[in-house]
Amino acid sequence: MADAEVLTHAAGDQKMASVDEKRDRIAERIQRRDVERLAEIEKKRVERENASLKQESTDYFTSMFQQERDNIEKKLQTVSALEKPKLIAYFDELTVALQKLQKYVNDSTMFLPRYEIKSAQESVSKLQTSISDKRDQMLPKKKFAFKSRKHDSGQPKKQEIEVDSGKATSDRAKLISDTARMDCNIEDKLSATISLNAKEVNNKDVGLFRLTDCVIKIYGAPSALHINNLKNCRVFCGPVPGSVFADNCINCVLVLSCQQLRVHTTTDTQFYLHVTSRAIIEDTTRVEFAPYTWAYDTMETDYKTTGLDRNRNNWNDVDDFNWLAIDKHSPNWTLIPEDKRVKKWDN
Repeated sequence: MADAEVLTHAAGDQKMASVDEKRDRIAERIQRRDVERLAEIEKKRVERENASLKQESTDYFTSMFQQERDNIEKKLQTVSALEKPKLIAYFDELTVALQKLQKYVNDSTMFLPRYEIKSAQESVSKLQTSISDKRDQMLPKKKFAFKSRKHDSGQPKKQEIEVDSGKATSDRAKLISDTARMDCNIEDKLSATISLNAKEVNNKDVGLFRLTDCVIKIYGAPSALHINNLKNCRVFCGPVPGSVFADNCINCVLVLSCQQLRVHTTTDTQFYLHVTSRAIIEDTTRVEFAPYTWAYDTMETDYKTTGLDRNRNNWNDVDDFNWLAIDKHSPNWTLIPEDKRVKKWDN
């Protein structure tokens, strides 16, 4: 009888313990759900605040950008009333204002939506075209030529290179980049080695068009660099305080330092890049990126002249306008493996 009572009490104790355990598990689940619910509420609150801040930043950018763009357009409309001696300084002022606007866009790309970046860049490009057209109208350029530096290429003579800064012919009008807008052009060359010095390129828009199997070295600081229709070429350029535009390049190596890089319809091309904003590619495939590794004697002076920050380099921050997925890397570009990068170039 005593044994039966002991067993009954033991069973009762086990049942009570089981009930307590169930109650504890239920309480634990309820507490965990409460924690998860509060965490989810906090997450949504933070997301709403971030979205609000981002929208406020975008709205502020749009407002400031439109204001500065309108100011430049108004100044451009009054240029026809100026006397000729004042035109050069006035156009220089417009160019500086446009460069500041471009820098504002570049510095804002980290938080702007892609459509906003694209719209702003198109507006800046249109402004640049308008300023260049008006400058050409008011201050017609002259056609000039120069000789390239002597190279150890085995050729007995220096090659005569013509740089056309004047009017465009009918076939050139078909180009995406209008060569007539450039201050310094190199065009239609095959298997040429060409060097430009600071006097020839500093503070000028430089254009490289329809080149095949060429090596181009720009020892200086152009205000902008336009590259179009290059095949099997190598291009080296000093610091550019504005943008570099590369279009329709095939199997090239482009060694560039700039505030922003824009690449269109380019394939099988390597970029050794120093960029203080970011690189943007569009309709482009099989391109590779590595840090800028070119050096020449007056490079430090050129960096000081342009104000480009050598310590800030977003060479591996590439935005592909054709790739919208955020959680997957674009298949259109990649990084050059470190063991395959060129560390030093021949000058």
